[in-house]
Amino acid sequence: MPKVYRSQLIEQIIPANSGLTKIQFNDQPYLRQRQIFGIEAINSTDMTASPTNNTPLTAANFAQAYLTLYLNDVNAPDSIGEWIQQIPFNLLHRVQNGTPTPFVRNLYELVGQVVYWEKCYVTFPVALGNTDPASILLNVYFK
Repeated sequence: MPKVYRSQLIEQIIPANSGLTKIQFNDQPYLRQRQIFGIEAINSTDMTASPTNNTPLTAANFAQAYLTLYLNDVNAPDSIGEWIQQIPFNLLHRVQNGTPTPFVRNLYELVGQVVYWEKCYVTFPVALGNTDPASILLNVYFK
């Protein structure tokens, strides 16, 4: 895992009974023009409530989630696009919720790309069918 200089938790709320299969992220002002070095996803087995008191994605929904990032190419910084597509959330999940003691695996590392969060999104093969609001939680490591 890289050394942590700064981190920011991103919470994207999925409205109750939304029927959406694509969830677009809001703009993240604190992360604008920041070099991103790692991302991890958090589910309801890790945390029982989000900062807004919603339930994070369940393990079942988590296993169906895919992240697409709109970012620059570090070798050609003016080249911007969906260079990282459909990352399964299970690859972003570091916590191994083993019994009796949970532990963490290596972080999904990036190489300092600038991410344009308002153009990033999570997709699901089918609508979640959540009757209450749910939250997508990503912890982002940056410089």
